Amino acid sequence: MDSGLLTAAITASFALAGSLLASLIAAVASLKTQRGQAKNNEELILLKNRLDTDSRDRERQLSGKAELDKLREPLLRAAEDLRQRIWNIREDNFLTYLHGADAHRRELALLGTMHRFARYWAWQQLLYSRVHLLQFETDQDTKNVGKLVGSIASSFATDRYSDGLYLIFWREEQRAVAELMVNTQTDNSIPEVTEFASFARRYKEDEERESQVDFARWLSTFSEDLKSEKVMKSQRLSELEAKLTRLVQELETGRTGSLRPEISDQKLPDLIQ
Repeated sequence: MDSGLLTAAITASFALAGSLLASLIAAVASLKTQRGQAKNNEELILLKNRLDTDSRDRERQLSGKAELDKLREPLLRAAEDLRQRIWNIREDNFLTYLHGADAHRRELALLGTMHRFARYWAWQQLLYSRVHLLQFETDQDTKNVGKLVGSIASSFATDRYSDGLYLIFWREEQRAVAELMVNTQTDNSIPEVTEFASFARRYKEDEERESQVDFARWLSTFSEDLKSEKVMKSQRLSELEAKLTRLVQELETGRTGSLRPEISDQKLPDLIQ
């Protein structure tokens, strides 16, 4: 073969090989770039999802905090009124009014006491219905209040106290009374809860019917238990007074925005869902 032709052939072969190698390198680089972009895109999607989740969680926390702030004052007043009445019963001879000779005072003492329990259950249920338990678990302020409200509801419902079934009031009964107490036919941002005069009138009307309905149906046994002499030594009422005191403290602290330490579940042994 002519040396010139051989040289030309070799040169062409090297050129072709170089071109193929360059193409291969470009293809590999392009593939790496595409894979890198795909990985970056995946990471960006994961980051966006994480940020979206964090944002939704924060919105739920703020929403739960806002709802608790709306209900804070009426719940605080209801809890403090009930705590005071339980203290009166246990420590201040309030039972004498429930058994006194003055029929008016006797009736007022019983109905007033029943209204304090019913009003607390109403605000308790409003809190449960408006603030999801997830917010109790993620925001310390609502978490502490949620634990206490749940523990108080449990103290009413449990039969583990030495009281047994005495003064027991199950969650279904608490919700039933709350339903009767709350006026849902209102445009107010905070529902209206039945005040004492209306409650007393309805309770007496319910009692006078041939078959007890509404307030009398749900509260008659509880009211009879309250008139018993052993009410002053009730372990259930003792626990309720202590927990209501703590709830009032938590709600008052939340007014200022300063948070108390998280409540340990071990300090609330009878907390149930």
